[in-house]
Amino acid sequence: MSIRGQTSKGKLVPISAELVAVREESGAGLQPEDRFSVLPADVLIDLPAYPSPPETVWPLDLGPATDFLKTTLQMERRAASQEERRHYAQVCRDYLEKSFNARIRAAQDRVFALRAREAESPEVGLARQRSEQDLADLQRTRQDRLAGLDRLTIARHGPVRHIATALVLPSTASSAEQINAILEDIDPEIRRRIELAAEDVVLAFESARGWECEKVGHLKIGFDIRSLGPANSQTGYRDPVHGVRRIEVKGRRKGQPIRLTTNEWYKAQQLGDSFWLYVVWDPLHNPDPMPVMIQNPAKHLEHAAKPVVSARYYDISADAIESVAARATGDPT
Repeated sequence: MSIRGQTSKGKLVPISAELVAVREESGAGLQPEDRFSVLPADVLIDLPAYPSPPETVWPLDLGPATDFLKTTLQMERRAASQEERRHYAQVCRDYLEKSFNARIRAAQDRVFALRAREAESPEVGLARQRSEQDLADLQRTRQDRLAGLDRLTIARHGPVRHIATALVLPSTASSAEQINAILEDIDPEIRRRIELAAEDVVLAFESARGWECEKVGHLKIGFDIRSLGPANSQTGYRDPVHGVRRIEVKGRRKGQPIRLTTNEWYKAQQLGDSFWLYVVWDPLHNPDPMPVMIQNPAKHLEHAAKPVVSARYYDISADAIESVAARATGDPT
C-alpha cells in the first residue's frame, strides 16, 4: 500500500509505502467492519504450512478487501502524510518568505537609489534597468517557489498491490470440507457452475408451470430470466404484473446469505411486484432442488438487506429468505 505526493514542480512521486496484512473472516452476513481487519504483516511468518495444499491456485476477488484497505488504513496514512507535509511546507514557507522579503527589500532599495542618481547621472540608467529586472525576477521566483510549496502539501492514495494470499483454516473441522466451502465462494469457475445449475432448476420449474422463459442475464438488465405466463386465448392479453416474472436467480449453499448487487437491488425496487427472487439451495448437490420464491424482494426483504457500500452489494440472510417465503400464502402466481 502506498501514498503518493507531488514535488514542488507537480510531479507525482511515492512518499510512503508499507506491507499490510488484511484478515478476512469467512462468516456469513458480516459487515465490512467485522469482516475485515488489519494485522501486522509478519503474522504470516507464524502460520504453519498446510500439509496438502490445493494443486491449483484460483483467482480471487480482491475488490472488497482492497476497498476496505483504501477506506480505512490507507486513508489514515494519507491524512497523516498530508499533515506532515503541510507542517514541512509551512516551515519552508516561513523561511522562504523571510528570506525573499529581505532580498526584495534590498533589491528595491538599490532600484530607488539608482533612480535618484539617474536624475543627475544619466549613465546609471542601464544599471537601474538591470536592477529593476533583477527585482522582477526575484518577485517572480518568490511566487513560483511559494506555489511549489502548495503542491508539496498534496498527498493522494497510491496503488494497492496484491502480493499473496494465505488461507487459514481451524483445526477443529475437516480441512477438505472447509476448502470446498470456501472454493464455492471464491472460485469463479465453481460459482459459475452453481449459477448455471440454479438457472437450469428455475427454467425447468417455470416450464413445468406452462410458462415461456428465456435467459437474459447476458443483457445486464438486472435479472437473469424473463418468464411469460399464458396469454388470454381470445384477446392475447397478458397481465403486465401477474403474467410476467423478471427473475433474479441465486444459487447458494444452504444457510448462506444471498447477495444482490446494487444494480439488481435497484432493478427490484424499480420493477416491484413483477420482479422475483428465486433462491436454489445447493443446486450442485441437491438431488431434488426446488426454488424458494420471493415476489418483490425490495419490499419484503428490505428489513433484512444489509448494504455493503464499499463492495457495492446487498447481503440478505438465509433465515430472512426462508421466513418471507414461508409467510407467502396461496399460489405464487
